[in-house]
Amino acid sequence: MITVSRRSLIQGSLAVGAGLAGIIPAPRAFAASTFEKAKAAKSISVGIANEKPYGYVETDGKLTGAIIEVLRATVAPYGITEVKGTIADFDALIPGVNAGRFDIIGAGMYVRPKRCAAIAFSNPLTRAGGAFAAKKGNPKNLHSLKDVAANKDAKIGTQTGTAQVEELKTAGIGADQTVLFTKDTEALAGLIAGRVDVIYFPDLELNDLIVTSGAPEVERVATFQQILKADGTPAFNYQALGFRKDDADLIDAINVQLATLLSSGKLLSLLSPFGFSANELPGSDVTAAKLCAG
Repeated sequence: MITVSRRSLIQGSLAVGAGLAGIIPAPRAFAASTFEKAKAAKSISVGIANEKPYGYVETDGKLTGAIIEVLRATVAPYGITEVKGTIADFDALIPGVNAGRFDIIGAGMYVRPKRCAAIAFSNPLTRAGGAFAAKKGNPKNLHSLKDVAANKDAKIGTQTGTAQVEELKTAGIGADQTVLFTKDTEALAGLIAGRVDVIYFPDLELNDLIVTSGAPEVERVATFQQILKADGTPAFNYQALGFRKDDADLIDAINVQLATLLSSGKLLSLLSPFGFSANELPGSDVTAAKLCAG
């Protein structure tokens, strides 16, 4: 008769267990998504360029702006009651969100195919046209990007890292005619100082810039000619929230709320205190997927 000691049985069981451990993988630990973390903390962070009317900090420290107030309305139904802001230069926002410095870009950024390669976007919150500001009387009679391209003595200013830079190149405006500034306020100062003849920004941003500055020698150029698409219709730009590409659940959740805000009329009520009108609403048929496709 073969006898097996209790010690041998225990050792054999341990050996079998060790062998199975090499065959059957241990349960994986999944990290919570940005959305799940935000719901648990009731807080989410947003990167801003501190520019009106999109996302900025008031003198009393309050974070506000058209994009910020829409963001608050889209995350509130999920129990996220706090939106914390981080200020960065505009061209540092995409690297910043990808590096995890903040969760969302809330700076009125245009959806562009090139940007879509680096980050993901929500469906658009607004649409915007372009506008010029010049010194009173518009001394060089510039009313479009084509006018600037045709007048080799003309100089135009805009902000580095923005969609306007791309539009200047597409219009045939060379680097020798272009002056890039870090912020819109610096571009306005450059115009006043005579470094450029016009500055080019989204219409609402330019309106607010002129009003806030109170500069008597500057005016918005009347009868500005928008860039046209191939079919002859105005080529509007669409602004959206930006995200890391792996935050699909957060993007989907925000898109659900954006659709509700747009259909109910609440989106306009959130935007209008910042100078937006029904003309700046994006339309329900315009999606991030379409804009990213070009």
